[in-house]
Amino acid sequence: MHLVVIGGGHAGVEAAQIAARMGVATTLLTLNLDQIGQMSCNPSIGGVGKGHMVRELDALGGAMGRLADATGIHFRILNGSRGVAVRGPRAQADRVKYRNAARNMLEHTPNLHLRQGMAAALRWANGTHGLEGVELLDGSFIPCRAVVITAGTFLNGVVLLGDRRIPSGRAGEPPSTHLAEQLAALGLRRKRLKTGTSPRIAKGSIDFERLEAQPGDNPPKPFSFFTECIPQPQVCCHIVHTSAETERVIRENLHRSSMYGGHIEGVGPRYCPSIEDKFVKFPDKGHHQIFVEPDSLETDEIYLAGLSTSMPVDVQVQMVHSLPGFERAEILRPGYAIEYDSYDPLQLGRDLRMANLEGVWFAGQVIGTTGYEEAAGLGLMAGINAARWIQGREPIILARNQAYIGVMVDDLVTKGTDEPYRMLTARAEHRLGLACDLADSRLLALSRDVGALGTEALGLIEAKLTRRSRLREACDTAWVAPSNAFGALAEEAGLTLNVGMSLMDLFKRQQITTAYADRALGMVEGWAGAGPGWEPEWERDWLLFEARYSGIRDRENRVLQAQRAWDHILIPVDFRIEHLPGFSREVKEKLLKHRPETLGQASRIPGITPAAVTLLHLMIERERSE
Repeated sequence: MHLVVIGGGHAGVEAAQIAARMGVATTLLTLNLDQIGQMSCNPSIGGVGKGHMVRELDALGGAMGRLADATGIHFRILNGSRGVAVRGPRAQADRVKYRNAARNMLEHTPNLHLRQGMAAALRWANGTHGLEGVELLDGSFIPCRAVVITAGTFLNGVVLLGDRRIPSGRAGEPPSTHLAEQLAALGLRRKRLKTGTSPRIAKGSIDFERLEAQPGDNPPKPFSFFTECIPQPQVCCHIVHTSAETERVIRENLHRSSMYGGHIEGVGPRYCPSIEDKFVKFPDKGHHQIFVEPDSLETDEIYLAGLSTSMPVDVQVQMVHSLPGFERAEILRPGYAIEYDSYDPLQLGRDLRMANLEGVWFAGQVIGTTGYEEAAGLGLMAGINAARWIQGREPIILARNQAYIGVMVDDLVTKGTDEPYRMLTARAEHRLGLACDLADSRLLALSRDVGALGTEALGLIEAKLTRRSRLREACDTAWVAPSNAFGALAEEAGLTLNVGMSLMDLFKRQQITTAYADRALGMVEGWAGAGPGWEPEWERDWLLFEARYSGIRDRENRVLQAQRAWDHILIPVDFRIEHLPGFSREVKEKLLKHRPETLGQASRIPGITPAAVTLLHLMIERERSE
């Protein structure tokens, strides 16, 4: 029983390594073995929402967190001063080291084989049933029972620079056209999407004295729950802002950009617009922030995050020279836009399997996402479920209240997307319970079911849970009274104690700052020296959060209980929605287009009212009883 993963980007890396670690013989097929794990855009991992997913990946046996820790050269916690639910880790990785580490990891993964080549077509025994394998452009054939397609931007990819259109899956690499045409011929709905990159600059040509320094956290906090130290030297990043001259250059040359010159038909990412888009869509904003970030310790390339562009090279030179400190800057690689085929995710099941194509899963940019982290999350879930299908096991479906990855999959396969999808914390209605530092404990049961984490890693998570439970119990039972040390601390914080209370109740009071909380916890037995992997500052913040938001969490849990009932009611595959009485034309059209698998999915389709879901439930029950 063999699995083939097509594509060696971040989705492909996760799909291949997790399937192999689950015991399935796997082949990763990629155009260039030297480009496995390539970071075509800015070599950064994480951020708010995105960083949450990387920690979830790590908790389920994914590789991205460990690879980022091994190769990261600049770490920061974003939103560090805000609530624990929206803090997000981010790291600038060494592009060269990351790519090498990804390949090395795959080469040393049992059950996994690497193969260089281009997939030309999938072959089935009977129509689109009974998958036999993958035909390669060189005429060879890889037999398999299942395929995960993670082709990124390569399917009918075109690089755009001004009015130039260059067939390419990535700068300097050929596009994949044969597989793209086969998938189109099979009737899959596709659309054109667009993304882009920024120019890369020679480090020695930049005057860093004129830039704003942005140091990383010291000490750096790793992504992986199982990383003990960060091995790479840490570097400083910088910030610069566009000038009035930048705006003049862009506005005078808008007609020469691929987008505004009419050369692009694909839709670009809303939350990562090109620099041209920024000036057009935000005309009142005087300047825009550009992050000056190193590509690698092994090269002198600097990436200008926030300056993504499809302008001709001569205009890019003017744009870069207009930035303070970049007057003599040398462009080593120009930025570019890339347009590619993407397949409507509404055609996928919740397990990411393509409807009507037996044995085929899709993941990553090819189904409408943007970003390394989103691709990796989808790749992991597609790899898990393809492997479980081969093994004759039920798929794993992450709920929206379990993980940001679950939110992303549900958004894509239930609502679809008209533009490249990016994860934001605002997309998760249950984000109070989705703090990234709780991903290991939150997903522990599922991780055991997947079976990719070893007994040592699982033991570390279980030990942390035990410590956390004991300390929470200690805070619930520790008594605060005027006559003891806890009471004296409360009085110092400005509280008058008329009656005693538990330490956990004391933490609900806003007068108890983190400094007072640290002092109180220092008096709790077992708090200090709680063992490896224990982070006192995080545990303190989480205790305060639990104390002060428990009422909101309880209300949220009651809503969740009601929603879970609908999420477990399946809509029969042969249910004839188009013939149902009592529904408006709009409701029928939306149900036919989205083809929800459960009532919960149906309830999340825009335009489907609670009344329509209730009526649908009644009709399903009536049909079952008949």
